Amino acid sequence: VTNNGPDVQDLYIERINPDNPTQVEVNGQWQDMEIIQDAIPVAGEDEPVSFTIRRTPHGPILNDVGFGTDSDWAYGWQPLALRWTALEGNRIAQSILQLDRAQNWDEFRDALRYWDAPAQNFVFADVEGNIGYQMPGLIPIRAQGDGMTPVPGWNDDYAWTGFIPFDELPSVFNPPEGYIATANNRIIGDDYPYFIAKHFAPGYRAQRIVDMLQANDNIDGDYFKTIHGDNANLFAETIMPYLQALDLDRPEVAQARDNLLAWDHQHDMDSADAAFFEVFFFHLVPAIFEDELGDLAPTTHGSTSRKQVEKILPEATIHWWDDIYTSETETRDDILALTLNKAYDDLTERQGEPDQWRWGALHTATFRNDTLGKSGVSLIENIFNRGPYETAGSKISVNATGGSAEGDNPFELDWLPSERMIVDMADLDRSLTINTTGQSGHPYHKHYDDQIDRWRLIEYAPMHWSREQLEGASEGVLTLTP
Repeated sequence: VTNNGPDVQDLYIERINPDNPTQVEVNGQWQDMEIIQDAIPVAGEDEPVSFTIRRTPHGPILNDVGFGTDSDWAYGWQPLALRWTALEGNRIAQSILQLDRAQNWDEFRDALRYWDAPAQNFVFADVEGNIGYQMPGLIPIRAQGDGMTPVPGWNDDYAWTGFIPFDELPSVFNPPEGYIATANNRIIGDDYPYFIAKHFAPGYRAQRIVDMLQANDNIDGDYFKTIHGDNANLFAETIMPYLQALDLDRPEVAQARDNLLAWDHQHDMDSADAAFFEVFFFHLVPAIFEDELGDLAPTTHGSTSRKQVEKILPEATIHWWDDIYTSETETRDDILALTLNKAYDDLTERQGEPDQWRWGALHTATFRNDTLGKSGVSLIENIFNRGPYETAGSKISVNATGGSAEGDNPFELDWLPSERMIVDMADLDRSLTINTTGQSGHPYHKHYDDQIDRWRLIEYAPMHWSREQLEGASEGVLTLTP
């Protein structure tokens, strides 16, 4: 199961009745909002903090602080109501129960008819050799528009007219290719009759998975380990020809660039080139877009930033390359060279000379307990947290590891593959799995953190299916008595 990313949220601009702030206009008539009083316990407060939710026919108003005051309206305040499929009612519990009982493809699909939100990519396999893909979920059909901007909510011009019928959602069973690969990428073609979303993950990871599947005619469990641990960066392949053509005036930077040209584009922990490339890209995106767009500029954390750069790379003199704050008119080559210099200086300051550069030393993972591990008390955090640990991979590798590109170390991870699994449908007892930390939630237990190194080194633990295997490998038996 992976995220699909459909656009299932719309913002509607509501018209409030000037004589009754609890009413909104609906097709020329004033209609009462649903008024909900609620309270939230807040640390340091003796009593829960009360607040009011105002719900229009589209959904709750999000920006009603200082609701409807004269000063709000004077500054152009407009109430925005959120319509979101997750607020429409959800039968996901029923879906999960039926999924657990499904015995075949038809029962699997029938179970997903009740999976209303969030929409996901589901893949299926059985012991008879069948494979399938199904996208479930409530995906709105809009009267017009694509949900990218707030729209008028006082009439039905932009209303949702229904949801894509389940049997018309993307699905495939036993495709002729013999494989199915999803990695948050676009899963529909241009001929698909419905709108699902404007943006998906760029597709580098999915393409790499497909490339690796097509490159091997004898795929087994060990090869899937190789796929899981693949650290290739396909975007790096795209930009290298443009770096090769640069005339660099600093010999040390030119040498670092030449090393990049010979690099295999793998983001391994010990890779100096991966470290240099990622620091280079970290500085490249703002160098291109920040002067024109300011805070609206894309970031290296965003999933589309690489595609945006890739799109303008062939245009050496397009306006995005020019720095509007200088008297010169910069070109692509100017900005690429400037950014290589900046990346070299940045990485040298962080890690020393190039022979000391390591991607893993930048790209670290710290496993933090969600409660006590974020207490701000170092003694307590040291008990519950583990790390930092060097890790491999990148945001667009099959071994997908990334962060928010913020703080003192913008390359530190805050998302990663929390579990890896290889299921052998021919012999389930040969199946493998690994999670990020361990099976125990007790910080002093030996299984609290004993999987971390195996996880980051792409190693696995056996996934036992048969009772014989389970009993042979168990350390003890826990009996639950009602």
